Amino acid sequence: MSKTAIKDAFEEAKAGITGLKAISVVEVESGLAIDSMILDKDFDLEAAGAYNAEVLKAKIKAKNAMGMDKERIDLILIELTTQNHLIQPSPNGKYLVYIAVDKNTSNIGITRKIALSVGKKVQEQL
Repeated sequence: MSKTAIKDAFEEAKAGITGLKAISVVEVESGLAIDSMILDKDFDLEAAGAYNAEVLKAKIKAKNAMGMDKERIDLILIELTTQNHLIQPSPNGKYLVYIAVDKNTSNIGITRKIALSVGKKVQEQL
């Protein structure tokens, strides 16, 4: 995987998302970050990436239990009081792009668009 291409995708996110707190690429199975960028020094991105990998695994189990095995998860959005968190699985499901933004200053539509773009660029590097 090209770290340069991922760093470039992170820079795209940094330039395009107002209120970006952090972004990372996480291996779903292990929960370990492949690469990350933290803009909010108080944000624990290592823990967030690992736990959000578990969120994705749980959602996959839930959809499969409901007989939706052929459905693919495109994006998970978690709205907190002051933040939005986006979990963008790669098409093969082995990685996820995790983005945390300030809810009051970011535009969720732009954030989602950039999350999808970063996810595609990461997938191309797998």
